[in-house]
Amino acid sequence: MIFVVEVPHAGEPRSWFAFDGEDLLNKVVVGDGLQPWEIHDVTTARELFSMVDAEPGSAQALSDFPGICRLADEYGLDTPLYRADYALERGCYQPEAVSVEKACEAALLARVAASAAVDSLQQVRLFWSEQEAVLATESKDDPLFTGPGGWRALHALREQLLALDVLAEN
Repeated sequence: MIFVVEVPHAGEPRSWFAFDGEDLLNKVVVGDGLQPWEIHDVTTARELFSMVDAEPGSAQALSDFPGICRLADEYGLDTPLYRADYALERGCYQPEAVSVEKACEAALLARVAASAAVDSLQQVRLFWSEQEAVLATESKDDPLFTGPGGWRALHALREQLLALDVLAEN
């Protein structure tokens, strides 16, 4: 399981979980009001041509979709291409793999970077396993929990861990 702690500028911190990377993607999408492919996508040049109903290699495709043609020329029609708008540039496709987890983390961190709005996030932290989350609750060094008001973030994570029976009530 993946655990997320969000600390807003105003209001109480909250903690939530995802079962895996795909579940995390679905939950991040809902929080941002985005399409899943804006956060993480794997496709091929052939699939991109198909989505725009263009024939690879045709003059019409070259005229109307030079970007897709460049991807096909550079990487071939069937090479998996990764898109992760927050981890890469918006709309950028590359053959080097970007995991769904890394893409989601970048999207969540972008919420913090765009923290001008009062209702936005001040901090966000991801814990990639139950063990990592439990150890975080015992840490005396994490500024998320030791800073001013950090006990609220710690409480939110502990409550989530208790609710999922990862921690036992003492």
